[in-house]
Amino acid sequence: MSSKPQAVLGGRSAELFLSEYWQKQPLLIRNAFPEIEQLIEPEELAGLSLDDSVESRIILERSPVDWELRHGPFTEKTFKNLPKSHWTLLVQALDHQIPAVADLLEAFQFIPNWRTDDIMASFAPVGGSVGPHYDYYDVFLIQAHGQRRWQLGQPCDEDTELLPNLPVRILRDFVPTHDWILNPGDMLYLPPGLAHHGVAENDCMTFSVGFRAPSDQEIINDFVHYLLAKSNQASRYTDPDLQVQANPGWISHAAVEKVADTLQRMVSDRAQITSWMGEYLSQTKYDQNPEPPEDDYPEAEVKELLHDNLSVRREESSRFIYTGDPNNPQQLFINGNPMDIPPMTQSMILYLCKKRHYNPANLSMFCETPENLKLLTRLLNLGVIYFEEDRFVDEEPFQE
Repeated sequence: MSSKPQAVLGGRSAELFLSEYWQKQPLLIRNAFPEIEQLIEPEELAGLSLDDSVESRIILERSPVDWELRHGPFTEKTFKNLPKSHWTLLVQALDHQIPAVADLLEAFQFIPNWRTDDIMASFAPVGGSVGPHYDYYDVFLIQAHGQRRWQLGQPCDEDTELLPNLPVRILRDFVPTHDWILNPGDMLYLPPGLAHHGVAENDCMTFSVGFRAPSDQEIINDFVHYLLAKSNQASRYTDPDLQVQANPGWISHAAVEKVADTLQRMVSDRAQITSWMGEYLSQTKYDQNPEPPEDDYPEAEVKELLHDNLSVRREESSRFIYTGDPNNPQQLFINGNPMDIPPMTQSMILYLCKKRHYNPANLSMFCETPENLKLLTRLLNLGVIYFEEDRFVDEEPFQE
């Protein structure tokens, strides 16, 4: 990663941000995304919440100690009956619905792709809020429309008291230490565990770029299931050195050591851990499967469409990650599925994993190699990447 200053980080380098701010302290960056208002209108966000395939919520504040949580999908009548103030609409995984929102993720390439969760959008009229709270993960809050006042408070953990008997997590005590109003294009980074409270100054929309932070319990649970699926039933506990015991009810120290050695061997196999991480961390957020095209593309048509400069995108919900060396991938994982890397395709795979919106001219050059053309055609027919109807325009408005 270059130490070049990045506009999205306020002129700081990625190295400086990671060493001084990431999981350490908050950072306010003014005008990080100057064109952000063009991406989506509040009415479009409300429209998405009517779709039963989109996760959405509405949080209403009746008083500081009285909150209501509603789950979508909603109806037009829902919005007509809402009060004029003090409510918030939350729509999860907006990047799965709108390609231009998904493109925002390319601005955060200084963080590994597998750490990305999704981009949530929140709309609120004046006074709208989800209350003072804290998150277990890192988040970048991008103001997309209107103004929101953000107050930051104390560090929190699992022992921090919450208001009881509420459907949402609201801090019992909130002690503000910072107070900022964000305008469209401004971005606020928050490390995990930091109390914060955002309140709409007027009709406003905020994008929350969240990052995955699996709990120890989630890691253990999934890894154990992976081990069970891969385990060899013929491999059993053995004790050819068994000794006579004074009492058969005793579990001997030797038996404990044998079992400990078995467990240690299973959890210390780096190759196995790497393979599990590839499968686990590339799983889609909602276990949804991208839709393949109605008819499979033949390789000749793929070459023709690339030469016609048709824009190519990664399917918005799909996750691409690889293992091996940074510049020499050895295995590709897409949406929880391992894929072998054919010879001569490593460079194209690096390109596909780094970007989300692909230049067809670059893909055409890769596809001069038959192995690359075959792999690209396979990915297109799986639906994990797709051709758009429009021709490619290399604008890259959110790059450094």
